[in-house]
Amino acid sequence: MVNSRGDSSTFRRIALSSEYRFSFRFVFAVQGIGGACGCSENIQMDLTRGSLDSPMVFLAAMALISSLLILRTVPAPHEVGRPNSRESIELFGSLAAALFVSTLLTGDFVGLLPVFSVFLAVAAVARYYISRLSMPGILWITVQPLALGLSGLWSCMFILEQNFPLWVEILSLGGICASLLMFGIGFGERFAREAVLTHELWRHPITAHSGSAYDRQFAISVHLACYAEPPEVVMATMDHLAAQTYGNFEVLICDNNTKDEALWRPLERHCATLNARLGTNRFRFFHVAPLRGAKAGALNFCLGVMAPETEIVAVIDADYLARPGFLSSLAPFFKNAQVGYVQTPHDYRSYAQSTYHSACYWEYMPNNKVDMPGVSEYGAAFTIGTMCLLRAKPLRDIGGWAEWCLTEDSEVSVRMRAAGYNGVYLGETFGRGLIPETFDDYKKQRFRWTAGPVQQLRRHWRLFLPAPFAPPMPGWSKLLEILRCVAPLQMLIGMVGGLLAFVAMMVPMLAGHMAAIDIPNVSWTILTLGLATTVVRTWHRYSLAGCTGFGEMMWGEIARLSLSYIILVAGISGLSSKPLAWRRTPKFAVNSSSESPFATTMPETILGMVGIISAIFMLSVADYIGQEFAWIGFLSLTAVSLRFLCAPLMSALAIRHVNAQHIAQLPRAPLGVELRA
Repeated sequence: MVNSRGDSSTFRRIALSSEYRFSFRFVFAVQGIGGACGCSENIQMDLTRGSLDSPMVFLAAMALISSLLILRTVPAPHEVGRPNSRESIELFGSLAAALFVSTLLTGDFVGLLPVFSVFLAVAAVARYYISRLSMPGILWITVQPLALGLSGLWSCMFILEQNFPLWVEILSLGGICASLLMFGIGFGERFAREAVLTHELWRHPITAHSGSAYDRQFAISVHLACYAEPPEVVMATMDHLAAQTYGNFEVLICDNNTKDEALWRPLERHCATLNARLGTNRFRFFHVAPLRGAKAGALNFCLGVMAPETEIVAVIDADYLARPGFLSSLAPFFKNAQVGYVQTPHDYRSYAQSTYHSACYWEYMPNNKVDMPGVSEYGAAFTIGTMCLLRAKPLRDIGGWAEWCLTEDSEVSVRMRAAGYNGVYLGETFGRGLIPETFDDYKKQRFRWTAGPVQQLRRHWRLFLPAPFAPPMPGWSKLLEILRCVAPLQMLIGMVGGLLAFVAMMVPMLAGHMAAIDIPNVSWTILTLGLATTVVRTWHRYSLAGCTGFGEMMWGEIARLSLSYIILVAGISGLSSKPLAWRRTPKFAVNSSSESPFATTMPETILGMVGIISAIFMLSVADYIGQEFAWIGFLSLTAVSLRFLCAPLMSALAIRHVNAQHIAQLPRAPLGVELRA
C-alpha cells in the first residue's frame, strides 16, 4: 500500500543536497502481520541512488537464481523436466532465496520489500497472460524489464551525484538512454531466441514426421550447386541422396564455371552410374559456363530446368551427407498450404579429433540448436542455405534466388514471408557437412553470413515498415529480421560508444577539472552476480546444443570471440551499395602451413595489443581517475582485447590442424626405416 504525507503524489522531488544532486522522496506503509494485528508502520525513505543499491542486488540475485532454475528444469530442447505442480514452489522459493541472499549481502531487509512486491506482482501478471512460459521462464522474463528500468534510474542518479561538468553529464545521460533503448528493443528478440529455455507449450512444430506413408507424395526436385569441388566429396553427397526413402524426387547437380574437367567429369559419370543402379533417370548433371550469380545463379538455373511437375524444391550443399529420411520426414509439412519452407540445422562431421574443428563446431551449434528454434516459434524461421525444402510455386513467383545477396539462402525467406507464407525450423539434424579447414576460410564464411543480412535490410527495409506502410508478415518477422540484420552494427556502436564514454570521463579527470570517480561498492557485488549468471546461461546453451565438456565449451567461446573483428567489418561492408564478391569455402585438403598466426590476423592482433596497452594505462593513472574506476576500465578494456586476441589463437589452432592433417596423409615408411618428409 502506498501513502503520501501531505501530497497526493507517490513521488516528489526534494531539494538538492550536498551529498546528492538528484533524489526523490517517497513514503510507503508496510502492512502485513502487523496490519492484521491492527497496527501499521509508515516508513519514510529518500529515493536516492544509495536506496536503489539493495533492489539492484535483489534483481541480480534473482537473475542468477532463475538461470539456475532454468538449467535444472530444461534438460534438453523443448523438454521441461518437472511437473507443473511445482510452480508455486519455484516462484516463492526463488523469491525467498533472492530475498535471503540480498539481505545477507546488503543488510537492508526493509529496502528490499518494494522490489520484492513489484517482482511478485509482475510475475503473477505474466503468469496469467503468458501461459506458454514455464515458471522459471516467467521469472527470467520478469527480471529483465525490471532490471532495465531500475539500472537506468540507478545509472542516471549515479551520474548526477558525481558533479560532472555539464557536457559530461549530457553525454553520459544520452549514452545511458541510448543503451536502455537498444536493450529494450532487443528484449523482443531475446524473448524469441530464448524460447527453448523459457517455454513449455509450443504452437509451431518442434519435431519432424516419422517418415511413414501418407496420402500422397509431392514431386520434389533436389538442387545441388557446386563449383570446383573435390569430386569425391560431391559424389558422397550424391550417394546419400540416392539412398533417400522418399519415392517421388529428382536430383539436379549444377556445376557452374569449373574450368578443370577433372573436377566435374567424374560427377557427370557418377550420375549415370547412380541412374543405372536405381533403374531410373533420377540424377541429372549440368555443367554451365559462363554462369553469373555464383551459387544463387546455379540454383536459378536449376529452377529453369527442373521437372515441370515439381511442387517442392530441396537445397543441399555439395558437402552435406543427408540422412535417408531427409525428404520423407519433411515433405509432409507442406500439406499445410501456408507452409512455404522447412529448414533444418547446419550440422557437421569429423570434428572431434581436432581442437580447431571442435572449437568451430561448438561455436556453430548453440545458434542452430537453441536460438533458431526459438525464432521459429515466433513466425520468423530463417532459411540457411542447405538441408531445406521450399514450395516451388511461390519460390518462382517471388523471382527465385537473389544473385545480388551474399546470403541468398536467408534472403529468400524474407520474400517468402512477405508473400504470406510461413516457415518451419526444426532443431533435428538431417545432414552433416564439412567445417572450413583454415581460419581464413572460417572468417570468409562468417563474412558472408554477416554482410548478407545487412544487405537484406538495406534492400528490403520497406518490407519491414509497420502496417499500413508495408504488407503484414507472419508472427514477429519484421522485428526479428531487423534486429538480426543490425546485430553487427549494434555491436560496433556498443564498442565505440563505450570507448568514447571512458575517454569523455577520463579527460576532465586527468586535466584536473573533475574529481576522481568513486564507484559504489555495490557495483562489484552486482558485477559478480551478473558474471555468474552469464556463466550459467552460457553453460546451459552449450549443454542444450549437445556439448557436455567444459573444455569444449571454452573453445567454442574462443571461436565465437575470434570472429568479432570480421563481424564488424562485414557489418560495415554490407551497408555498401557496391556488389560484394561471393567468396566460396574450399573443401580440398590443405597443405602444411608455416605462416605466423599473428601475420594472418594482423588487424585483430593490433587491436588486441592496443587494448592491452590502454588497459595498463588505466591502472597507471588510477590516482587521478579513482582506483575503482581504473579497475573497471582495466577489466573492460582487457575483455575487449582478449576478444580480438582470440583470433590469433584460433589461427594457431588452424595452422596446427592443417599441419597435422598433412602429416597424416604422408606415406608411411616400412618398419625400421626412417620416413623423411
